[in-house]
Amino acid sequence: MPDLALRGLSPELHRELKEAARKNHRSVNGEILARLEASVASTRVEVEALLRRITERRGRAPVPDLDPADLKRLKESGRP
Repeated sequence: MPDLALRGLSPELHRELKEAARKNHRSVNGEILARLEASVASTRVEVEALLRRITERRGRAPVPDLDPADLKRLKESGRP
């Protein structure tokens, strides 16, 4: 198994990694490996299932009935 050395790690980052490792019951090395694996792991997305969920949520969301004058007034007034 290859080894890797990290250089230029700031004291703040090292402290944060140590704290995260402690909270996750890992060594600092284990914490770094877990984060690296998570960042490079490919997540396969099932497009059809995702589109179905989006369509279902859209169907449940209330859509306000606004005419162009309402839209213009809302745009000019800014967001709440």
